Amino acid sequence: MKIAIQGIAGSFHDIAARRYYGMHGDGTGIELLECDTFHDLCQAVQNQSADAAMMAIENTIAGSILSNYALLDTHQLFITGEAYVQIQHHLLALSGQTIQDIKTVQAHPMALLQCTDFFRKYPHIHVEEANDTAAVAKKIRDESLKGVAAIAGYAAAELYGMGILAERIENNTKNYTRFLAISRTPNFTSKDHNKASLSLRVSHTSGTLAEALIVLKHNHINLTKIQSIPIVGLPYEYSIHIDMTWEDYTDYEHAIQELGKQALEIRIFGVYKEGEKNLELTAQKSYAKVIEKTQPTAKAKSDGGKVDIEIDHWKNWVPKAPNAPSEDYLLIAGPCSAETEPQLLQTARDIAALGKTSILRAGVWKPRTRAGGFEGMGTTALAWLKRVKEETGLMIGVEVATGQHVEECLQYGMDIVWIGARTTGNPFSVQEIADAVRGTNLAVMVKNPISPDLELWIGAMERVSLAGIKKLVAIHRGFGTQEKTELRNPPAWSIPMQFRARLPHIPMINDPSHITGRRDKLAEIAQKSLDLGMNGLIIESHLDPDNAWTDAKQQITPKVLGEMLDGLTWRPESNDDGLATEEYTKLEILRSSIDRLDNEFLELLASRMNVVREIGEYKQQNGLEVLQEARWKDLMEKRLSVGGKLNLGDTFIKDMFDRLHTESLETQSSIHSK
Repeated sequence: MKIAIQGIAGSFHDIAARRYYGMHGDGTGIELLECDTFHDLCQAVQNQSADAAMMAIENTIAGSILSNYALLDTHQLFITGEAYVQIQHHLLALSGQTIQDIKTVQAHPMALLQCTDFFRKYPHIHVEEANDTAAVAKKIRDESLKGVAAIAGYAAAELYGMGILAERIENNTKNYTRFLAISRTPNFTSKDHNKASLSLRVSHTSGTLAEALIVLKHNHINLTKIQSIPIVGLPYEYSIHIDMTWEDYTDYEHAIQELGKQALEIRIFGVYKEGEKNLELTAQKSYAKVIEKTQPTAKAKSDGGKVDIEIDHWKNWVPKAPNAPSEDYLLIAGPCSAETEPQLLQTARDIAALGKTSILRAGVWKPRTRAGGFEGMGTTALAWLKRVKEETGLMIGVEVATGQHVEECLQYGMDIVWIGARTTGNPFSVQEIADAVRGTNLAVMVKNPISPDLELWIGAMERVSLAGIKKLVAIHRGFGTQEKTELRNPPAWSIPMQFRARLPHIPMINDPSHITGRRDKLAEIAQKSLDLGMNGLIIESHLDPDNAWTDAKQQITPKVLGEMLDGLTWRPESNDDGLATEEYTKLEILRSSIDRLDNEFLELLASRMNVVREIGEYKQQNGLEVLQEARWKDLMEKRLSVGGKLNLGDTFIKDMFDRLHTESLETQSSIHSK
């Protein structure tokens, strides 16, 4: 199989191509067709000089390569898959030289853009653009060029026998490139496909793009990328490139059908399986290791939507509290933030005296939404927590957001770390934490992401599991919303219930503090979570909540905590509906779906009334009558026809639209009267 790449052997395109086609075939007989430019690469596939190609499309530092979208379009090529590669740049030169000996560095423009900070330190070095990083390394070797260096990875260094003058010179170590596998023909349709790339063109009028995006929302499609691209020959006109993922393939099919009715033009570049983000291979210092194909056994197995993750249940590693309301529940309590040593110690002593939990939680690093506020005591607080552990015997849990946080928690003997909602939504950050906990005895808890994205939550659990961690717990803390509600982060119960259906063996505890944002609702939400079969609670408790430095309104004193826990019903046989827990869970999922659909219905209704007002203003300005009998008769006939196809009764449709029509007439009449 001949694969076209931009660059030569040892380049990151080489790594991506061998990894991808090694995964999707037997890995034998792969031959590289080295191309100078992306145009040459696409042309090679189009004219059948190559069977397929691997082409970079975006980088986490330098952004998207917009011209490559245009190349896909003009050459009528299709995306059949994707690969992610961690980019590690090194300064390479002939052996025996130092950085001071280097006068010129040649590299691909993207590589230079990703290493600007390094070259500011060495103003004597002149940088020049070249077609390919690995090609520069090969040229230096072949021509024995002294005083000249290349920017390339470990693979090129080994393959061309170059010395490494400086390692990891990229501006940001979280440097990843996404590559596209492209072909002359699209993939065959498969229910296993869960990602698509397409280009969308809508009319150049207000609200048309928003209406198209609402179609994706209503069909449960997750947007992973949206990019406007200028249309050549049409000034100020743009096509919208979209990458999307989904859980159910039929949701994608429905979305495309609806988009087809709204868009002026749709070009589907490809429907394929989302790329594996196992990025550790490129960290190896051996060319053979770097291009080694990923083994399927290295990732969590998926069978019918249920992920196989091995668990060491919390009952095996959390000592039982003497006064726990039930041994079947995991209870965690403590202040939102560790503010001062006296505050932390006294709160911990009061919680320990209750005897209802064996674990204390406390915030050490507290990044806030707005800058300038209290953001935690950091390492100083870890020393306080170590003293708490020694004095009370409580296990200690701390939120972490980076690998460095994990390292510091290990130094101070913390028992548990949890990944916060903001961090769970970033797979790169989760992977960094997973790498840091690898080989440790830490327990790891994973909160749901702020957005109601089930796959991000499950993906975070998988990453931690792949790091060898078996002490795993999920935390449901509610989801962010732009709507005004009485709760800080509405629970959206159907999402955690779906999580439990997919991973039933993973313990899940509820965080009523962050769901409610107010102490008077804590007991209500805590009881609801227990009724739905959750495995415990994590609650914020402070010795003086009203004067807490963070989240004061949602914290309670240890005394109130004890009273609340005593007032809850543990392991109920039935609930207010008289249903067993399992059946009640199913009912709540359906009720949550009704709530979501009702909210969407109200949003659409509000949009409809806004249009009604615009029509009223138009009629008023042009002297038209408010009531248009012929229009109303035609509208009703069409609505009844559509409703019938959707199995909705004529009487129901007529009553509903009669009421809407009456409200519309009243609204437009009020506009006319002005």
